[in-house]
Amino acid sequence: MSQNYKSSHSNIVVMDKIACSVNSLYERYPYPSLPIRNEHDLSGKLHANIMSKILSTAGIDQSFLSGKEILDAGCGTGEKSCYFAYYGAVVTAIDLSCSSLSKGKKLAEKFNLIVDFNRCDIMDFKAQKKFDHIFCLGVLHHTNDPYGRFRKLCDMCKPGGTITIGLYNRYGRFLHRAKRAWIHLNAGEDIERRMSFVESSIYGRKFKNAHEQAYAADKYANPYESYHTINEVIDWFKKNDITCTGLYPNSDIGIFRSFLTQLKWLKNRNGFFIISGRKIER
Repeated sequence: MSQNYKSSHSNIVVMDKIACSVNSLYERYPYPSLPIRNEHDLSGKLHANIMSKILSTAGIDQSFLSGKEILDAGCGTGEKSCYFAYYGAVVTAIDLSCSSLSKGKKLAEKFNLIVDFNRCDIMDFKAQKKFDHIFCLGVLHHTNDPYGRFRKLCDMCKPGGTITIGLYNRYGRFLHRAKRAWIHLNAGEDIERRMSFVESSIYGRKFKNAHEQAYAADKYANPYESYHTINEVIDWFKKNDITCTGLYPNSDIGIFRSFLTQLKWLKNRNGFFIISGRKIER
């Protein structure tokens, strides 16, 4: 089942049932809506909190970004896109949520950064070029065909370029899946009912700010998510001529691929892993 959705930018985006339901969440709660108030928040705090970990899996740092063609696939509210642009990258960003894209554009304008924001699904994106680095974090597991979209991203990556994805781990997400089932049992499918239940029963107070609210919505009220293993993603890489370069939170890929090691992720409150690879040059 697919539906047409007309954006504020006068383009028609075709979405399947899952995409429609997920997008309805992000239109109400643009994610992640990080509090980026100044350049230090953008270049310092964002780097220390997450970007250094993301870049390290791909074997690059800020000094490698200048002049590089980067695709931020599923950019959300644009913080990563603006970070890349701040360090001189030529950034293309895509997302389905008009609300998220609007916040991303305002953030880029705030710091006089150039980011080419586009509203579309990964499967429908028609790039006129290939990219040096592709980032797709926390996106594929909210779609009806994660592997199909991964293949599309691989096709847009330059030989020798890198691709970085972030997914929910099948084992590390187990306890959280139980909590999501409990929320569903008490609040049903309605997003606002779920958010009210989360606010009262999990947080026990009103949400402090837009970021906390967006974080709670993404974590507890998202209508659809899938779960993946390291072995599965390594197989994705092999099928698409991608050589694995790094993994977060564990840099030893060989050890992390074991079932027992992945079970240790039951202690990880998010069960989220980041993995990068380099496209083989032929």
